[in-house]
Amino acid sequence: MGRKGAFTTNEKLEYVHRCLDGIDSINNTAKLIGVDNSTLREWIRNFQALGVDGLGTSKNSFYSEEIKNIAVRDYLDGKGSLADICKKYKI
Repeated sequence: MGRKGAFTTNEKLEYVHRCLDGIDSINNTAKLIGVDNSTLREWIRNFQALGVDGLGTSKNSFYSEEIKNIAVRDYLDGKGSLADICKKYKI
């Protein structure tokens, strides 16, 4: 299967809500739109952490050394999963 072209923010939002609202499963929605389920899960995580802004085109972000160190310490101290830490610090 070839790579699907880029999705608009509104399209991503529609698919994220489809899953979060219980209309369809992540696996089935991903299959229907031609992306890997890990991609759709990433969209959902980004939406939950950053809202609609998390669904826009990706760009390089800058994180202060302090935030990076705190996030790494929290992860190493077992204060959450990688996804939880990223969500908490909007990484």
